Amino acid sequence: MTMPHVFVTMADILNLECDAWLLPTDSFLTISRHWLGAHEDLQQLAAASCGVDFRAGRLFAQAMKDWDQTSPLPVLTAVPNNMVWGPQVVAERIEAFVKAAKDILRGPTSHRPYPLLAMPFFGTAGGGAGRHLGATLRDILDCASDLSERYSVDIVLVLQDRAAFSLAQKLRREAHAAGSGWRPLDAQLQAKAVTLGGKAKAGHIVPFLGAGISVSAGAPTWGQLLERLRDGIDLADASNVDFDRLGPLDHASVLEQMYVDQRGSRAEFEKAVAAVVDLPRYGLAPALLATLPSTGTITLNYDRLFEMACADAQQPRTVLPENGPSVGGEWLLKLHGSVSKPDTIVLTRDDYLGFNSNRAALSALVKAHLLTHHLLFVSFGLADDHFHEIVHDVRRALPSHDPERQQMGTVLSLFDEPHQRLVWSGKLDILPMAGPFPKGTISKDERDAAIQEAGRDMEIFLDMTAAYAADDHSYLLAPAYTRGLSADEFELRQHLLALARQQSTPATAEVWGVISKTLKNLGYVPDAVYTDSADHEN
Repeated sequence: MTMPHVFVTMADILNLECDAWLLPTDSFLTISRHWLGAHEDLQQLAAASCGVDFRAGRLFAQAMKDWDQTSPLPVLTAVPNNMVWGPQVVAERIEAFVKAAKDILRGPTSHRPYPLLAMPFFGTAGGGAGRHLGATLRDILDCASDLSERYSVDIVLVLQDRAAFSLAQKLRREAHAAGSGWRPLDAQLQAKAVTLGGKAKAGHIVPFLGAGISVSAGAPTWGQLLERLRDGIDLADASNVDFDRLGPLDHASVLEQMYVDQRGSRAEFEKAVAAVVDLPRYGLAPALLATLPSTGTITLNYDRLFEMACADAQQPRTVLPENGPSVGGEWLLKLHGSVSKPDTIVLTRDDYLGFNSNRAALSALVKAHLLTHHLLFVSFGLADDHFHEIVHDVRRALPSHDPERQQMGTVLSLFDEPHQRLVWSGKLDILPMAGPFPKGTISKDERDAAIQEAGRDMEIFLDMTAAYAADDHSYLLAPAYTRGLSADEFELRQHLLALARQQSTPATAEVWGVISKTLKNLGYVPDAVYTDSADHEN
C-alpha cells in the first residue's frame, strides 16, 4: 500500500517536471527575477490571478489562472506582510500552498499515484526567514511531512544552497534513526538504500541510467519512440511491412529507410528522433541521481535531462564523447549518442553493428568501471545485446575463483523477475521495487498504475540513497544555520569559529592553506557576521 512522501533534492524548480510549484511573492505581487523565467508574461498573469483577499493578506495562496496545462502550475504564495516568521507562520503558508494546489489538481495526474508539489526554501531569499535558516528548514521539513499525509500529495523540497541540502539530509537521517522517514519502503529496501548510499559516499558508485528515468518527464519508451516516428511519415509505402513481427532494431531500420526515401536523407530521421526525446524539464529520478557523489555516470539515453539536472545540482558533467576528454572532472558517458548531435544516435541494427568499430574506446571505459567500481543500474533494460557483450568481456577478465569479485553491481528493477535473477546470478544483485508484475487479464489503466507505483517506489529508494550518500557538512559553519544544530554540533562550531578568527603567520602559512580550505568546505564565510550566542536553540 502506498503512502505520500517528502523528497529533498538540489535542482531548479523551473526545470523540474512536477504538477504544481510554490511561487514566492507578497501581497504586492513582488516576484524575483529568477521566477520570471517561468513565463514571459508571468507578472501580468499573477496580477490577473490575485484578488482583493490575497492583496489584503487574508488569502495566503492563489493558483495561477489561465496557465498552460502542459506546464507545471505555479501557486502564488505570500510571505507575511510584517516579515515576522516562526513555525506557525511557515506552516500556515505552506498549507495554503498545498491546499490551493490540491483544489486545482482534483483528478489523478497522468504519471504518478500522488500529485507532486515542488517548493523552494520558502521565505529565505528576501522573506525574512533568511536570518534563521536552520530553524526554518526544520520547520519546513516538519510541516511538509504532516501536510503530505493529510492532503495525500508528494512534496519535493527543492534546494539550491549546499548548506541547506546537507543539513536537510542530516535531519532526515536522524529522523530515520529515530524510527521515521522513508516509510513507504520495506525494511529490506531501506537497508539496501543505506548500504548503497555508503558506497556512493565512499566514491565507489557509478550510475548506469536507462530509459525509465526519463519517462516521468514525458520521454517515450522505446516502443513509443518508434510509434511516434511512424507518425512522421506516410506509411502507405510500407503497407506490406508487418511491423509487429519485426524486432525493435529492424523496426527502426525500416523507418530510417522510409525517412530517407520520403524526406531525402538520414539526417531527417535523426532530427525526428531528437525532436521526440529532447524535453524541456527533467523528472524527479534524474534530479535525485544528480546529487549522488560519483566521478562518472553512464547512460544509453539520448536526451539531455540528466546533464541538465547535474548542472542545476551544482555538479556539472563533461559529456563524453561530444565534449572531448575529461580531466579531473565529473563526466557523463552517453554510450548511444545524444540529441545534441543526432548523427551519433544508436537506434537501428546497422547502428548497433557498427558500434564496436566506431566506439571501442567508450566500451573500454564502461568495462574499466565494471572492473573497478560498483555500477548502479537504474531503469535499465538488461536485455540490451550491447550490455550483454560488455558484461561478458568483463566476466572473462575477473577471477573465476572469487565469487564476490564476480558481482559487478546492483540493478534497481521495477518488478521481481525471477528469470532475470537466474540470468544474472553471481553477476548482478537485482533489487526489485515491487513483487511480480500483475498476472492475468488486466486493463491498460491497471497496468499503468502498477508501473507508476513501482516507479515512484524507485524514486523514494533513490531519495533515501541520496540522503545517506550526502557527504557535505557545510551547514556546520554556514551563517544563520545555528538553530539547525544539536548542542554538541553548536559547541564544535564555536571552537571552529574561534580557530577561524586566528591569524596565520609566515611560519604557519602553508598549513593555514589547508585549514582555510577545510573551514570553507564546512561553510565558513570570512566576511559574514556570526551572532551564534544569540541564535542558538537546542
